Amino acid sequence: MKNLTKTLLGALAIAGSFAGNAFAQDAAPDFTLSGYAAAQSDYRFRGISQNSKEVTPEASLNLGGPDGFYAGTWVAKTNWGGNNPSFEADFYGGKHFDLGGTDLNVEAYYYSYPDFRNVGSSASFYETIVQLTHAFGPLTVTLTGANSPEFTLGSGTGWYASGLASFALTDWLSISGTVGHQWVDTAPSDYTHFDVGATATWHSWSLDTRYAGTDIGNAAYSGFWMATPNACSGGFVATLTYTISDLLK
Repeated sequence: MKNLTKTLLGALAIAGSFAGNAFAQDAAPDFTLSGYAAAQSDYRFRGISQNSKEVTPEASLNLGGPDGFYAGTWVAKTNWGGNNPSFEADFYGGKHFDLGGTDLNVEAYYYSYPDFRNVGSSASFYETIVQLTHAFGPLTVTLTGANSPEFTLGSGTGWYASGLASFALTDWLSISGTVGHQWVDTAPSDYTHFDVGATATWHSWSLDTRYAGTDIGNAAYSGFWMATPNACSGGFVATLTYTISDLLK
């Protein structure tokens, strides 16, 4: 469920995403430095477990500038089998545009796995991500599209599309759900992922609980997407997050 925390926080604030993701402030005249630290019961990227369904620490720092520009980094523990790679460090930058009340976020995102060990292939890859976010009263909708010229492990061109809807029940509780679809040139099959859950906030803390899964399950080709057992099957994920809105204050 990679970048879900960033995307949800951004959607609820209609400020775009970090990881989608970015806590950027379009109209802010000065620079701001925001960040968060979190612990997840299972780190998932587009529905697939990246840490062998183990508890995952993660953290992010985001520098927001004037005119909607931002840049940042995101790190988390990973385990694709044999603790390889042991962590992920991502770097991103982009800009938010106000389209008459709809936020357009255009982002360059680089996923890196510095200690990945496999001679002849690289796990790191780049994506261009475009998001549209709009609030309809308590309902916030985010549409995401992404393209990678060379997806992870040299698997060819990758395309991704998703939709996220979040509904604020109160000023501290919201429900949300995501449906996304991933295509990769050399994959034996494309796949769909989904999640649904609730997020509670209290001051700088948030607790998100949800069910996430894919239509891959334990199919024979699941090993193409992740080597660890049952990484593509569904499960419940809990995320506890502490956010600091401006570290420069």
